[in-house]
Amino acid sequence: MTTEQAFLDRIVQTIVAEDSLHAKKVKKNIEQLTREHGNDFYKFLGLILEFCNKRNLSPEKVAKDYLKMVNDMRVEGIYFKKHKKYSCENQHEAYLKVYSNKDIMDYYMNALLLSQVLWVHHFKMLMFFSGQLAEQFLSNTKTVLDIGPGHGFFSYLVTENLKRINNVDIVDISDGSLEMTRAIIGDGNGMIEYFNRDIFKYDSNNKYDLIILGEVLEHLDEPLLILNKLHDLLNDNGYLWITTPTTAPALDHVYLFNSKQEIVELLQSASFNVAREFGCFAEDVPEEVAHKFDISYLYGAFLTRKDR
Repeated sequence: MTTEQAFLDRIVQTIVAEDSLHAKKVKKNIEQLTREHGNDFYKFLGLILEFCNKRNLSPEKVAKDYLKMVNDMRVEGIYFKKHKKYSCENQHEAYLKVYSNKDIMDYYMNALLLSQVLWVHHFKMLMFFSGQLAEQFLSNTKTVLDIGPGHGFFSYLVTENLKRINNVDIVDISDGSLEMTRAIIGDGNGMIEYFNRDIFKYDSNNKYDLIILGEVLEHLDEPLLILNKLHDLLNDNGYLWITTPTTAPALDHVYLFNSKQEIVELLQSASFNVAREFGCFAEDVPEEVAHKFDISYLYGAFLTRKDR
């Protein structure tokens, strides 16, 4: 058994002991992902393991943090079913309730990190993005901007797979989030730079070949504003990569997309065209069942400027 496998085994054991119902889903997901994406799965699991070692986080601790988030989402889901909206009304409330609360942020960020390898739709989105990096349309990418990088996995894939990259600029308003991203993916041998900035105050003389906006739109009161900002930062022939979910109740989700169509319409209103897209439901059920029960759909797309 490898170190990564032993780490995962202890995580699963903890989930089984603490939440036997959810453990069934986790085991099923792991079986599927290791079967379909074995090498990539363990590569990302290895990044998580390295981070946990740096922070002296045991597998049991990370698993329990993850289960706290799962329970949070159950509560948020009940609210959503009743009111058809997220409980968090706006960005300011999200800041007060989540981002300024160190106790919540500590477990929440660990939990989201683990979800990258325990949730099929999260991992499949990474694999779609990874697959597109091998395509000719991104091969000349030299400059990259990553906003609100989460754990930095998209930027990691960029630096690992695109040969002409000169620099990756990572921007976030949280020092803690930037430190976590740096601890997970490093500096890409000097290629990656980190900036603690509000993207709306981020003045750059650069125009970027690729801009990454992974699961950010749902955290904003007015996501159109950031899309307009990024339209101006994108090279004429560049690509904007976005991901965002529909009907995904969470502690800090503010903007509700009820359908893929609503997402696409917003992107078009910001003068973007969808060049390539991918989507995956959070549960392995037929599409009509997913729509009936408001199962979250994770949408990802490479966008081009309409004026290119």
